[in-house]
Amino acid sequence: MPKRMTKLQLEWWILFGICVAGKSAKGTEKKLRAFLDDIRNTMPGYEGVSPFEIVKHAIYYKNLNYYLRKHKLGKYKLYRKAFPAAVNIDLSTVSVESLEKIPGIGPKTARMTILYYEPEVDVVPLDTHILKWLRAHGYDAPKSTPQSGKRYHELEKAFIAEAKKRGKTVREFDTEVWQSYRI
Repeated sequence: MPKRMTKLQLEWWILFGICVAGKSAKGTEKKLRAFLDDIRNTMPGYEGVSPFEIVKHAIYYKNLNYYLRKHKLGKYKLYRKAFPAAVNIDLSTVSVESLEKIPGIGPKTARMTILYYEPEVDVVPLDTHILKWLRAHGYDAPKSTPQSGKRYHELEKAFIAEAKKRGKTVREFDTEVWQSYRI
């Protein structure tokens, strides 16, 4: 059985997912970590506090925007809406649908998060690698992630069927495809 993300990892991944769209993952990770560490340092005695608690602290003290700008995270208007929505999500019932309600999280990010938090759930983050694989295997898949629910679901079902045909979980097959195109 694949390893499940911890709740702390889930919180981090949700915040990262909001921030990374259209940006470098490495650069975004570095900025987000610095942002969280900087706020955490204003919370004496809170070394083990979670990412959501750190953001809640910044919201409570009305300095979220200050830290977003200080660490040049960009998309300030979006993040001022998205971060409060994210930190108020019920992690005990997190789902693709609940994640997609957070501004800045679309179908791909919601599914990637759920796939690695709940590895037994059959959802597919349709990234460029998966779409390329589908095209190479005769599917009419676009080059970029479709935002339309119907089209996304059609391609998602096709990839799930291909994973099952190969006797793999969606997470195993997703990882295999991603690694094969990453090189």
